[in-house]
Amino acid sequence: MTTKKQAKAAEEAGTLVYCGPTIPGVAKQFTFYRGGVTAGLKAAQERRPVLRALTIPLDQLPEAMKQLEMKHGRIYALYREAQRQK
Repeated sequence: MTTKKQAKAAEEAGTLVYCGPTIPGVAKQFTFYRGGVTAGLKAAQERRPVLRALTIPLDQLPEAMKQLEMKHGRIYALYREAQRQK
């Protein structure tokens, strides 16, 4: 699934969770969103598309947290990419 398709699926899923690194003044890691993300996060996602892939449906959160803790997997790779793009 492409990043755009994943983002659309995430928006339709209901509650979303941002799993990327904290962006001061915009979003903290593991912030929950209902009905879409804030304008600040949306703007950040447009500038850095990797952040969109780090905004996931709530039901994917346990697996994402596991990947971040174990430092492997797709979410961890995206997280590291987001850190490099700062």
